[in-house]
Amino acid sequence: MLIEVNEFLTNYWQAVDDKNKEEFLTFFHADAMIYLHDSNAQFPPEFYIDDEHGDGWSSTIDRIEKLTNGQVITTTFHRSPNWVGFVNSFFTFKDEKIIELHEYFSPCDDNIVPQWREDLKDEERV
Repeated sequence: MLIEVNEFLTNYWQAVDDKNKEEFLTFFHADAMIYLHDSNAQFPPEFYIDDEHGDGWSSTIDRIEKLTNGQVITTTFHRSPNWVGFVNSFFTFKDEKIIELHEYFSPCDDNIVPQWREDLKDEERV
């Protein structure tokens, strides 16, 4: 892979924190999908950042691990006014863009799923 993964993912999480949807979408391949396994949601990237997600959000990357199968994992600590927790994100790349993102959330507060993700269970996104 020609991209510098650490810089790429640092910029990716900054776009999430900033709720910069235009920049956020530049990290994804045209056929990309996001899977949030603990809420059983899947959707294209354009639904990831919306009015509810990221308000007052801050992220700290704790670890970036490159796997032998080409995937990259980040363990990231997130904080918002409504949620605090860790996220393990598994990134799969195609043509130097994210083609699949699988996320597993581990809240620090009674295993409460953020409301924006709970709402995804009831919506048809794909």
